[in-house]
Amino acid sequence: MMQEGLKKTGLSAAALALTAAALLALGGCGGGSASVTSVIDLKSEGIQANGELKPSVRCGWGSLWVPLEWGNVPDDTKELAVYLGRFKNVKENGERKVEVQFADLVSKFKPTERQLVANVLPEGVSWSWFGENCIPRASKDARVLLAVFALDHVRHRAMNRALATRLTEEALADPNPTEGPRSPGELTEDATAVGRLITTYTGPH
Repeated sequence: MMQEGLKKTGLSAAALALTAAALLALGGCGGGSASVTSVIDLKSEGIQANGELKPSVRCGWGSLWVPLEWGNVPDDTKELAVYLGRFKNVKENGERKVEVQFADLVSKFKPTERQLVANVLPEGVSWSWFGENCIPRASKDARVLLAVFALDHVRHRAMNRALATRLTEEALADPNPTEGPRSPGELTEDATAVGRLITTYTGPH
């Protein structure tokens, strides 16, 4: 195992968790392409029964700072990818839209992996990110999308704002997506199953 060396400062806060099954029920297909047929059971021991993050779960030590566990994946899975993205809803020209402020994609997890220890990544994985991980103290409405993708191809995978926006819009079942048909990308094209959680910050611990 290796410890992430990204230097970030920040804080943590409470969260509201939504199950992957509920999100997929809203979104229809789930992972981003019509080929997605399975839901991965995704959960976090860092989320309390009331839906808030435990005080001990804090950003600032690494890019994937929320511990995750997931269930079985399809037999044809070649790699797993874990996504963490921070976003909020904003108004632009009188319309509400998603604004992704930070996104991190860690790929090339072995299909046999079933958990992510916070801030610790297995050897051999790769990651790509943009933005500032931790949430400004003044922010009260920032949310975090957590997802695990089962993929049927092994590729180099890069994260960018357009892809992060699409993944977030899909998770929220946004009826008016800005990035839906224009940025499918290999991540969503290769996905055969997906699990999701959404957490909401309510203030610093």
